[in-house]
Amino acid sequence: MSYEAPEPFAWNYCGTCGAPLVMTHDGQSVQPHCAPCRRFFYRNPVPAACCFVRRGKDELLFTQRAVEPCKGEWTLPGGFIELGETAEEAVLRELLEETNLRASTVELLGVSTKQSPNVGAVMVLGFVVINWSGEEAMRPDTDAIDLRFFPRHARPTVPFSVHRELLALYDARDGHHDKKWLK
Repeated sequence: MSYEAPEPFAWNYCGTCGAPLVMTHDGQSVQPHCAPCRRFFYRNPVPAACCFVRRGKDELLFTQRAVEPCKGEWTLPGGFIELGETAEEAVLRELLEETNLRASTVELLGVSTKQSPNVGAVMVLGFVVINWSGEEAMRPDTDAIDLRFFPRHARPTVPFSVHRELLALYDARDGHHDKKWLK
């Protein structure tokens, strides 16, 4: 696994009070610090969530992206976790926003963290959707321009390495899954 160090911290001033940030040791490492606010600033991975919506024996739902990055390419439904919501709430919200499908039960599949040219690093939590409904009302919305269930042998190539890693984990567990993963 290769690791590329993120770009140096890009902020020069505190976003709260506007004071200049000074590189200071926080007890473990040197980080940008605002003396008036007594606050260290860290560049952490941005949390996101994606979901695996299964139909039948081996079909998975993919969304065709309506926005950059990777506009027009196929990915798993999902998006960034917003402040104030849990990862489970985020994946349920994203599924509804992008597909108009409603889900009530999700199960954590795994986590993938990779460097990202857009946000520094992204940490994606993958969830298997156990119970979902609304296929008759399914439609692309917000970040999606098309939706489609693909059988395993015909899945599109996804552009995001975190999705590819989570898909491999899903496929590895597929032969040993709990029957509740089936719809």
